[in-house]
Amino acid sequence: MQKKNPNAMPHDIPEPIPGLRKSDSPALSPSVQAQIGQRLRQFYDALALGEQPVPDRFIEIINRLDGAKGEKQQS
Repeated sequence: MQKKNPNAMPHDIPEPIPGLRKSDSPALSPSVQAQIGQRLRQFYDALALGEQPVPDRFIEIINRLDGAKGEKQQS
């Protein structure tokens, strides 16, 4: 029998987003959310293993976030 990880989140129940009311949440079924999550995990795994290069768009987003983070710390 496998031990359950107490920190693991169930894949079919999304974590609530702070600041959003229930009615503001996306209206995706649990199965669609699970499929999106599975594909994102597969994509991330391929990136982490070096099977695919990190898309330029992702690098641009990360650099913009890092720049905004640096500006906040200087304030």
